[in-house]
Amino acid sequence: MPVLSGVLGDFMEQLVALAGSSQQAQDEDYDHLAQNLEQTLLRGAVHVEQSPINYPSFVYRPDGWKQDLPLMNASSMVSELAPVVLYLRHVVQPGDLLIIEEPESHLHPAMQVEFTRQLAAAVQSGVRILITTHSEWVLEELANLVRLSELPKERRTGIEDADVVLSPDQVGAWFFEPRSKGNGSTVREIALDTESATFPAGFGLVTESLYNRWSEISARIEEG
Repeated sequence: MPVLSGVLGDFMEQLVALAGSSQQAQDEDYDHLAQNLEQTLLRGAVHVEQSPINYPSFVYRPDGWKQDLPLMNASSMVSELAPVVLYLRHVVQPGDLLIIEEPESHLHPAMQVEFTRQLAAAVQSGVRILITTHSEWVLEELANLVRLSELPKERRTGIEDADVVLSPDQVGAWFFEPRSKGNGSTVREIALDTESATFPAGFGLVTESLYNRWSEISARIEEG
């Protein structure tokens, strides 16, 4: 068997340790965050079981099921988000930094938006979160959460999840752009653009380019 990398080895070691920490007292706010993730995105529950050889087994039980499903047999969305649920439930403490690489992986755009809100709720509860992303929906929802913080609570009636907001000083976005010469990237901070309603990272240019390509092809078809 190939040797695990240091990062992956540390990750697996912490997951294995979850079985031993399942009885450990955890902040109710964070357990509530884990439950919200299960209810709104996973549509089921994730938990750890002990095998006869005292080795942890990670399972998922969809809502309405009477039996558990091994996590390895669950959908990619469930297997991707399960570690976040387990970390919130058993590991994360106030002030901890939770790093998530591309949270949009294997998620429908609507689920990306919901997951972004859930991460914002975790920030409200004192967890620091660092994410890398290529998703315009994640950036647009972050912009919405910041914009919503400018609206007084009494005027948020009717807005979905109006209690989940992020103040401008709670959010920062940085764009990593490959250098034209040499190796590495140039890093620049992205400010919220109220006109485009997002943290502009150039995703809109791709959409515009695709539309222009469609228009050019369609024009030539119509020309015969």
